[in-house]
Amino acid sequence: MGKRHLILYLLLSYLFIANGCAKRIAISYDQAQPNALVKIQTFSGQSCSGVIQKKEVEYLVLTESKYDNHPIKINRNDIASITGRNFVYDGRGEIISEWEIQETKKNRNFLLYTVGGVGLSFGASFFIGSLINRNTDDSEKGTNLMWGTTALGTAAGSYLFARSGKKRDRFLAIEEIREQRYKLAKKKFDSQKLKHDSIQKELENEKAARARQQEELKRLKEKAEKKKKK
Repeated sequence: MGKRHLILYLLLSYLFIANGCAKRIAISYDQAQPNALVKIQTFSGQSCSGVIQKKEVEYLVLTESKYDNHPIKINRNDIASITGRNFVYDGRGEIISEWEIQETKKNRNFLLYTVGGVGLSFGASFFIGSLINRNTDDSEKGTNLMWGTTALGTAAGSYLFARSGKKRDRFLAIEEIREQRYKLAKKKFDSQKLKHDSIQKELENEKAARARQQEELKRLKEKAEKKKKK
């Protein structure tokens, strides 16, 4: 096993990382919620994946892509199974869709962790492989063991570091979305509160004006009664 095998191991490792997907879990119809990314299998054998846009008692509406202008209506009685990832929620208990996470997620930590992981894993595994090579009587066998250890160690280490980087990027994206939603909700709340306070002030002004009118009418009435007595 030589350097070409090492490169092959690394390529396979990166392909596995890039194409790896999270484990799907079974979801009941009652558990399905708007904004969740799911895969639906029907009793007729058809399957479709997308985000739930709307859910009613008897059917749900699914959008298969972010740019899809023709959502699919699927009757509840036609659904054989629903699978998806564990749902991610914001501060108000609403689902953050995977599309939104992927759109917000940056690959900064994935790249940093991967590059760092390759260097550290290669150095450590090559050192171990060299020790094995030195303690092997057969030079050819020792060389093969050295490069095999280096390849496996580098691939495994790179995968672990890259996965940690991806998790970190995903976590930061989720936190960013939560913060954006919080600010948007706060802005909406402040706007509604300002409107409510404005209406409340108008009501209070109207109430004060009516009180002044009542006071003025009372004063005029008392004045008129005094004139009658004279």
